[in-house]
Amino acid sequence: MASDPQAQADAPEQGESLETSNYDIIRRRLVEQGRQLGQLASALNDRRQAFFGTTSMEVVDKVTLSTDNNCRPQDIINLGDHLLFGYNVSTDLKKTVVEDVFKLHRFERHDGHIELRHLEQDASENFLGQPTFRKDFDELYTYYKDSNLRQLRRVEGRLLAIFQIGATLADRRVLRWGVTSHDEVTYMDNAGDRDNVTIATHDFEWVPTRREDHVTGRHPHINILNTIFVETVGGDLNIKVENNTEDGQGIYADPEPIQDKNQSLGDADISYARLGELIVLKIKPYREERFRYLVFNVLTREVARLDAIGLSCAQLPESHGLIFPAGYILESGEVKTFEMDVEGMRLERVRPSPNGEDVLYVFYRPSDGSYLLMSYNLIRKEVQSPILCHGYSIFDDGKMVIFRHTGAGPTRVHPMQVWSTPFVTEEYAASAPSDGSFMARIGNADLVRGISDALSIRKAIGN
Repeated sequence: MASDPQAQADAPEQGESLETSNYDIIRRRLVEQGRQLGQLASALNDRRQAFFGTTSMEVVDKVTLSTDNNCRPQDIINLGDHLLFGYNVSTDLKKTVVEDVFKLHRFERHDGHIELRHLEQDASENFLGQPTFRKDFDELYTYYKDSNLRQLRRVEGRLLAIFQIGATLADRRVLRWGVTSHDEVTYMDNAGDRDNVTIATHDFEWVPTRREDHVTGRHPHINILNTIFVETVGGDLNIKVENNTEDGQGIYADPEPIQDKNQSLGDADISYARLGELIVLKIKPYREERFRYLVFNVLTREVARLDAIGLSCAQLPESHGLIFPAGYILESGEVKTFEMDVEGMRLERVRPSPNGEDVLYVFYRPSDGSYLLMSYNLIRKEVQSPILCHGYSIFDDGKMVIFRHTGAGPTRVHPMQVWSTPFVTEEYAASAPSDGSFMARIGNADLVRGISDALSIRKAIGN
């Protein structure tokens, strides 16, 4: 029996239609399952917040401190319920005494408002009255009349007061106190420089490219992990995802031209780091003064240039991505930067909250003593608007006091803000009552991790 020509002609179209129909059915089912997963995860998160409570970062009060002389506030730090305020006087005093640089206050709560009560020198809880400390302080300002306080730090059972005594920040003297687990403070000596250790600006190691990574050809490039291929020859910085030296085109060409167009493949200084699904590149073309920093996302096959990574960079928890001064990049492909001056900022501290939901990244600029506070939320996968300030201090219950220079010059009145934050201490969080329920047994941090993963799947389905 002869076949029907028309039926043969219609068969491919019917096959394509069937394939398209199957794809649409599977896609609709997947999207619907993603929607249901999102609803269940959001409902569980609402129950979690109702059970464990949640604290947003917001201004809840204001306080004002006063000083006897016009001064410029430099830093604050808390020890239990005490707040140490450090500043530099601007008047030509014949002799600088402790009260011209430090004031100790008690952090008190009255009728829903915060007060900072000044403690006199002879108060039993005022550690600024200890004779050995006052002796070392007097010697400091006697031999180095231009001394000025730069920073207050608390590291590994020590309280450090860092003074600049010369023309550069490297000329310093560090007074130190010992601090017990109960925040009892005892002065030690003026040899605290050995304790003044800062954490690394980057929490990963750069891997330099080698000669063995070079791939020659018409358009030579450097092979990085058999995943991306980088070259800086021919006048531009180019990144490819194919090991093809016959074609010079890639997925990314840096808009900033290369200064030396005649450089060879090995002339550029190139290093990299593989961090989860992100590959960070550190590139300095031949004869150029500064490095360029780019991030390649293995999942989305996109490249972002983020030079602030060169200042400092840390990995976000649970392989979410990277954070750097005034910005972050997620493995999902999201990139967010904030418009602000971050030159000279370096990572000072990382403080996770006991609830497992938030992590505070603190960046510090030694040249002017300013701090940049960036709070990352694991469930929302975002950073709240960064807080730029000149001093901050977080108490056991999560209350945070910050101040900013007004720009009006030295003054005797110093307004400060009080913020609520989720960054309570482990001891404070452990003191919260538990009813022994199923959610209590799981724990807030593990619930946060699971909800975050579920919402990530939902977002991946949507993309």
